[in-house]
Amino acid sequence: MKKIISAAMAAACVVPSQAENTQTKLDTTNVQNISEVVVKAVRAPQSAPFAITNVQKQQLQDFAKSGKELPFLFARTPGVLSWSENGVGTGTTYMRLRGAADSRINVTIDGVPLNSPEDQCVFWANMNSYASLLGSAQIQRGIGTSTNGDGAFGGIISLATATPAETPALELTGSYGSFNTMNAGASFSTGLLWNHLIFDGAYHETSTDGFIHGTAGRSGSYYGGLTWLGNKYKISYKNIGNFEKTGQAWNGVAACNYDGDTSLRDYGMQNYTDMYEHGLGKFNSLYEELIFPDTKDGKFTTKRYQMRDGSYWDKTTDNFYQNHNILNFAWTPSEHWKHSVTLHYTYGYGYYKEFKQNATLASKFGINETYINDSGKTKYTKSDAIRQKGLTQNNYGALYNVSYTDGAWDVVGGASMQLFRCNHWGYVTYIADEAIEKKYLGNGKYKYYDSDAHKNDWSAFIKANYKFGTGWNYFVDLQMRYVNYTTDGINDRFVSDANGKYTNQNLDVKENYFFVNPKTGISYTHNGHKAYASLAYANREPERNNFTNNGSYGAPSPERLLDLEWGYQYQGKNWFAGVNFYYMNYVNQFVMTGEKSDIGESLTTNIKNSYRLGAEISAGWSPLSWLSFEGNAALSQNKLKNFDECVEDWDNGSTWNHYDKSTLAYSPSAILNGFVDIHFAGFRATWHTNYVSKQYLDNSESADRQLPCYSQTNINASYTFNFGKRVLGLKQVVLGADFNNIFDHHYAASGYVYYDWYYQGKRTSTLAYIPMAGFNCMGHLTLKF
Repeated sequence: MKKIISAAMAAACVVPSQAENTQTKLDTTNVQNISEVVVKAVRAPQSAPFAITNVQKQQLQDFAKSGKELPFLFARTPGVLSWSENGVGTGTTYMRLRGAADSRINVTIDGVPLNSPEDQCVFWANMNSYASLLGSAQIQRGIGTSTNGDGAFGGIISLATATPAETPALELTGSYGSFNTMNAGASFSTGLLWNHLIFDGAYHETSTDGFIHGTAGRSGSYYGGLTWLGNKYKISYKNIGNFEKTGQAWNGVAACNYDGDTSLRDYGMQNYTDMYEHGLGKFNSLYEELIFPDTKDGKFTTKRYQMRDGSYWDKTTDNFYQNHNILNFAWTPSEHWKHSVTLHYTYGYGYYKEFKQNATLASKFGINETYINDSGKTKYTKSDAIRQKGLTQNNYGALYNVSYTDGAWDVVGGASMQLFRCNHWGYVTYIADEAIEKKYLGNGKYKYYDSDAHKNDWSAFIKANYKFGTGWNYFVDLQMRYVNYTTDGINDRFVSDANGKYTNQNLDVKENYFFVNPKTGISYTHNGHKAYASLAYANREPERNNFTNNGSYGAPSPERLLDLEWGYQYQGKNWFAGVNFYYMNYVNQFVMTGEKSDIGESLTTNIKNSYRLGAEISAGWSPLSWLSFEGNAALSQNKLKNFDECVEDWDNGSTWNHYDKSTLAYSPSAILNGFVDIHFAGFRATWHTNYVSKQYLDNSESADRQLPCYSQTNINASYTFNFGKRVLGLKQVVLGADFNNIFDHHYAASGYVYYDWYYQGKRTSTLAYIPMAGFNCMGHLTLKF
């Protein structure tokens, strides 16, 4: 970081006079227009006939100081939920949009897909402090407009990096707060060199001890860019890298002991709040074992997992490094035509290590060691072990976009190619049984699975807006997409053969998909009024785990979605209001059935009929120049039709329950946000209250398997000192503080069904919770030169 800061300071001292004397030769407005060409193809205009939210640069820059991952900013918009494993908002973070998980949300940066092509997710832990690098973001709810990469079934998030500053600049930021959470960063721009070249860069890092035990971690990002500007073209190269080593808590706070044979409900604990009151609020089963008392009024304790030599297991960490390379050429030969060509390459490498307590070595790792017990029966050996699972990724791609505009038409066409190559691997690196470890881990590790995956994705689209009459706009969009996916090798799941020995599941997947995704709509905009309606159809191929976790089900089929959107908005002098209605009808949506694989993992399969129906409402009022009130609400019904659920039955093997209609898991019917904003001179403060209604943890719509509703409130305040003349090189200082969950509510933002079974006709369920921290705060300082 010292080298970056020194280079930037030197540039700030040497370059200004040169830039000031020459930059007027460049049409800066045209430069900005050229920059917008890069993301125009994947973004929707304000006249779009569906729901969009634009996030501006200032919001992104302010949020970046919190150290939190981007989903927590997006959760201020309608229909978005976010949570993190460590409870603080950094590291491993997830989001849902209209109830749809990460794998159904298409994310791009400068038009380049960020979703991992195989599992179709964005891992936000790998994007720490990206908010500081961005100039804008757009959220499209529903299918949205055509984009690059995997299909959108919940929404689209389009990220755009900030346009490089044409005058020399240097910014330093630092934040510190609860749980020893720290965020520090620096960014710079040389300004315009030789009237054409800009070099800019940034480095940001976040570290925390985490709220949940064993979730301490460190993550960060770096950026370096070279931009050559002409009056009608721009050439840029951007290198964006990220790294993370974060403690993991994906098991959450489990309401049972390690073997799942004792539920904390037996001790009067019905939800996460009860567990917190009993001192178990930070328990992490990936890090420590829960010791149950002999009596119901006894004291609960935890114990770190212990190694053979008497030392203790440190913690489960996720380690990942990723590097994006984006080369772009944008050209505007005339006022009507714009072109953009992008080449991109992303390299990723990562792994995690996990302690497996008393694991059956045969079913977990294919190590078929046995022993004779006291009854003379042959049993598979159990032992503590450590597994290391990882992958190496290479992703190559090219994009071309062209647009034409005149008084009536705005037409955009594009083509995309993405070639993805990945190797999945896993090792056993420790076995507590010394004899078995010596036999299998001669070189310090034993490879127990190895598989390769190739995915090729080609797509092309054309979309057009046609203006007619007074305020009328017609929209049409057609995308064609061809996907080829193959994976082979041996998987990390084991099945018993005819001789009772456990062997790897063999992978031999070769699938081809061709999709046609049409969209159309109409809107009317006049004197502050906007009314619109649209109809869109989309297809989405299965994820990797739909093949590897489908048990005895047949080959997975693509999901299909019909999305109808209609709404109305009004923008007055000092107030606005709007409502968006939607009906999303799914065919072959993937859902959990309740059935388990041979090793106890949840199986998914296609469900023929399901839908999401809802309304998204937003409003705001500014009675005074320094005071504003805003709010939004997402109200919905999310249903499965004719759903068959499988539950383990200790007496009968399994029991199947049929539901004519039930509520989709992880889909609350109400998400509300309210804001009060005060902004006077250099002072700004925002009050934000969020409410989320109850949500079910499986598809049975049972009150025994649900998260209760919750609400929490945050306050953010800052004061900006602007200097008319630089003081010691400074032109601006910003002091601020974030106060989160100010009423210290103890709640779980997500969770899952840990164990679910019938015994003697009675159904019993044990839950695990993903909690968020109680009251916490963060102070921050920004210096701009």
